[in-house]
Amino acid sequence: MGIVIRQSLKASIGSYIGVGIGIINQLYVSLHFLSTDQLAISRLLLENSLLFAAFAHLGAPFITDRFFGYFRDDKTQNNGFLGFLLAFPLIGISLFTAAYFLFEQPIQDYFAEKSAGLIPYHVLVVPLTIFWIYISVLEAYCRNNARIAIPTFIREVYLKLANVLVILLFGLGWYNFDWMLYLMIGSYGLAVVILLVYIYQLGKFSLRFDVTRLKDGMFRQMMYFGLFVVMGGVGTQVVYFIDRTMLSGGEGLTNAAIFIIATYIAGIIEIPRKTITQISTPLVSNSLRQNDMAHVQELYHKSSLNQLLAGGLVFLLIWTNIDGIFSLLPKADIYRQGKHVVLLLASAKLFEMATGVNGEIINYSKYYRYATLLMIVMACLAIGANAYLIPRYGIDGAAFATTLTTLIFALSKVGLVWVFFRILPFTFSGVKALAVLVLVYCVSLLLPAWNGSLWLVLFSIIGRSLVLMGLFAGLILWFRVSEDMNGLMGSVLGRVRGFRRR
Repeated sequence: MGIVIRQSLKASIGSYIGVGIGIINQLYVSLHFLSTDQLAISRLLLENSLLFAAFAHLGAPFITDRFFGYFRDDKTQNNGFLGFLLAFPLIGISLFTAAYFLFEQPIQDYFAEKSAGLIPYHVLVVPLTIFWIYISVLEAYCRNNARIAIPTFIREVYLKLANVLVILLFGLGWYNFDWMLYLMIGSYGLAVVILLVYIYQLGKFSLRFDVTRLKDGMFRQMMYFGLFVVMGGVGTQVVYFIDRTMLSGGEGLTNAAIFIIATYIAGIIEIPRKTITQISTPLVSNSLRQNDMAHVQELYHKSSLNQLLAGGLVFLLIWTNIDGIFSLLPKADIYRQGKHVVLLLASAKLFEMATGVNGEIINYSKYYRYATLLMIVMACLAIGANAYLIPRYGIDGAAFATTLTTLIFALSKVGLVWVFFRILPFTFSGVKALAVLVLVYCVSLLLPAWNGSLWLVLFSIIGRSLVLMGLFAGLILWFRVSEDMNGLMGSVLGRVRGFRRR
């Protein structure tokens, strides 16, 4: 088994373990031990740091992916490129830190009326942003040295486990909330140290950067590429995270906490998308490089169909059991207020999934600059929509704004792919898939749902889910909605028959 396959397999295992830990943490541990204000503060610090890191790193992780080949040399430990990667973000970090403290008072004024509890802690986004920058940079360096398993384990397992442990010990009274935040941020700093030690053990650690490699305008090219990518990256983070930040400033930390949990539940439907995208992305990139548009269209159609099927099933399982899910959460009466937020956001995410890998098609084509420009427009739309809708409709307004932005973003990408390549993601199989989803949902309305004790609710959720999954699978196979699904099932049945013959 080659190193790439081994690393990919290990990374996939780490990712799925991380998903499980994340669900336990977000939907039980955090809700049980943290008040709504404390949960909102801890999440806002994390999400704001991700937003700030998106521009403060000046595109260093993407520069690594794009230009690493020019410096690759095992004999010289990649010409000390790591030294450049550690030094280059210091420019952005310095600018970000100066800007943050310059505008610290306006930031505090924004949160003062409705989320005053956040103000004493918001300065912690500075060290957390710095740690996120170097985690991203070191992950990129490892990735380009064909090492993704350990970095993935650190991000998906270690950081999430550390988060759970820090919250548990806080809940047990070992320290106060301030120290919980300090330790949480410290765990990210430790992640940076672990990555540096790992790189050293790989024999890829050298800070002696060969500056002569930056000749012939190389540094200018790197800066141009990095800053251009940063604009799109900032737009992405704004679209994903600005809603809860603006909600906390306009409606308070409790509403922000409700929205954050509802967003997390809705986001579960995107888990299958990550796997499909990981598989499709290199195929799309290679086909575009070879100008094989027939294969690109095939991938576009299949990704649209399979993401609709996978996301649609998860959507059904969540929404048909939504009351039971909320009843299982700690502080259920509070977080149940986000029920319709889940419906809006999950519906928008499902539609976006149904549009296939259009973003990847644009990003890996010669038209990639349009993706960046589109993200900037979407970021402005997200800010404007939230600014208009939150004061009028509160938490539902934030959900409307994010749903609107997501739908327009998805349709815009479909439009760009059509304009540039004359292909669409939708097929007749997609219509059949949608019909199956509607039919399964109608059946779910006939199934009983039991309330009462914890075990009765769990039994109800599991029982309903098994029935719906069985019906969904049967209909998909019977109507031959997806060749991939039928082929996979045929392969599984063939192996089962072969095993029985033995």
